[in-house]
Amino acid sequence: MCDCALQTSAATIRIVVVDDHPMFRTGLIQAVAADGDITVIGEGGSAAEAVDLVGALQPDILLLDARMQDNGLDRVGDVLLAYPQVRIIMVTASEDEADIARALEAGVSGYVLKGTTGPDMRSIVRLVNTGETFIPKDVVGRLLNILRDNWGNAWQERPNALSGQESQVLQALATGLNNREIGARLGVTERTVKFHLSNAFAKLRVRNRVEASIIARRMWPDLEK
Repeated sequence: MCDCALQTSAATIRIVVVDDHPMFRTGLIQAVAADGDITVIGEGGSAAEAVDLVGALQPDILLLDARMQDNGLDRVGDVLLAYPQVRIIMVTASEDEADIARALEAGVSGYVLKGTTGPDMRSIVRLVNTGETFIPKDVVGRLLNILRDNWGNAWQERPNALSGQESQVLQALATGLNNREIGARLGVTERTVKFHLSNAFAKLRVRNRVEASIIARRMWPDLEK
């Protein structure tokens, strides 16, 4: 069922939490709301409820369990097709790379394991709210291998006429750095990093940071891990 907050600050990140285990859902809600800048405006216990809650409440972010009885992962496409402005973070116990690849291909902005601490979860929510994508660092390398295999040699047909700065930013991205870390490494602002990444994504015809990282590792196979 939906528990709605009547008023929230303009700066508050508004989220909906959907998980079919009430005890875990309660703990997750308490964890993400602990600092006051993230407000849970609705909660539910099924993937079907997730679609209704997003439609009714228009949250910034949906935290969605991947493996409910009616399969949260199967509903990602429905949510994003109807409400493309909503960012989805999958919350799951599964570290299976195929599940992560499927989630990213469906359009989720984050994939978080259920053992994640409260402070880390809040940081991930804030990161995703800025438009970035989060994947656990310890599975990124394995995930890139799976997606490379799925793509085959199609990457070779993609344009790679990148500027020097776009190449530098893309290489830093492929080593697992976020925008702030890339900016610090290259001595530029986060805004400049976002500008160059946007241009690089357009030239490479990729949809997100993961796909861009795959291309980068193909283009520069000797990048540091």
